Amino acid sequence: MALSSRNLGPQQRSQVITLAAPVVPLDAVYALWQRHALLLWHPPQGMQAVAVGIALRQDVSAPRRVRALRDAAEQLRRNLRSEDHADAPSPRLWGGFAFAPGSAHFPPWQGFGDASFVIPRLTYWTDGARAWLQGIRVGTDITLDADIAAAHAAICRVAVTGEEPCSESHTVPRQACSIAPPVEAKWKQQIDTILEAIETGEVRKVVAARCAEVTFEQPLSVSRILRNLRHETGTAWRYAMRREGGTLLGATPELLVSRRGDDVLAEALAGTMSVQNGTGEDLLASAKDRSEHQFVCDAIVEALAPLCAELHHSRTPTVRTLRRLFHLATSVRGRLAQPTHVLDLCERLHPTPATCGTPRDRALDMVLTTESAARGWYAAPVGWFDAKGDGEFVVALRSGLVCEDRAYLYAGAGIVAGSTAERELAETDLKLGVLLHALGASES
Repeated sequence: MALSSRNLGPQQRSQVITLAAPVVPLDAVYALWQRHALLLWHPPQGMQAVAVGIALRQDVSAPRRVRALRDAAEQLRRNLRSEDHADAPSPRLWGGFAFAPGSAHFPPWQGFGDASFVIPRLTYWTDGARAWLQGIRVGTDITLDADIAAAHAAICRVAVTGEEPCSESHTVPRQACSIAPPVEAKWKQQIDTILEAIETGEVRKVVAARCAEVTFEQPLSVSRILRNLRHETGTAWRYAMRREGGTLLGATPELLVSRRGDDVLAEALAGTMSVQNGTGEDLLASAKDRSEHQFVCDAIVEALAPLCAELHHSRTPTVRTLRRLFHLATSVRGRLAQPTHVLDLCERLHPTPATCGTPRDRALDMVLTTESAARGWYAAPVGWFDAKGDGEFVVALRSGLVCEDRAYLYAGAGIVAGSTAERELAETDLKLGVLLHALGASES
């Protein structure tokens, strides 16, 4: 199935067809659809999804990104005719944003744009106990019924045989590749510029990011990389989103915001330590990391407080333990005073000091002017929203863009008073290690 699609429009009537399906591993369904798979969404808990094909698509450019997407959701609500199926998820628009308008106008991100959301043609949903196969018919899509039947039969075969539809090993085979080394002189110059701005009071924190380009001898298997990430991440959101030219994938530990009715949840995640270099208690005792974390927590509370009748968060962060890293984390929970679309919440929160810095405008200007590689969708919101305005967005961290035999991997570090270029470069190496291991990268 190609990425051809139709833009959302006021006259497009759409039909939703939903069938009960067997519960099988999410990665098995992704492997069924292989290179044509559109997305994978695997949160630590809740509804998981894999999709193929595009029924409808909405691409928008700044400065009207959020307004145009909200209009698209309203059109979806008006034009969607659903065959009710008890407890089945309603259709969602899946996609994401560029870190800043224009960030995805450069190679290798041109197929992603400022914002791009799709309604998939076929979606496999599961919450671990139940599963459904959902198809979206737009206009006179005469092949949809046959495609649903074929996909359902293939999923049933996986359920009966217990075998995943590919022979790839669960181990991570090493692949010869070349990894572009960091230009340490450029990195030091970038960090020195930021530290000077901190010293003069222009900013208090700036997140510096770098891109590592990895070239392999043969095309990469997105399915294999995602499966490897399953064993790397622990309490993280595994995700993959395909557009023309490549697939953005990763395993992020950071929720930006979710909305379910009046309930809002956001998370501050900042402050990092390798499990090899210390303990969670050591991270909690680090004044530098606690300061960096507090910037993020304060910014989230400031953004959400005007919208919420109630807002709660702990005064002391907890330690989030991943396989290779510790992070400081604080959950911020609220109850909306009046209905507010999840996209509006995203717009208020992004970019947080965890991915940009503080004060936001000046820090963003430094990010855009000092970094040598455009961020694209790295560190930006990716996720879903529905016709009711509910949704869930994570921050696209521990991420990479896979393009055939090449991968572009991104990692950042928060620069505050007391930071050093050497330490922060080492932190980005730790974060890049998650994706490098999942890729099976072995320098030749």
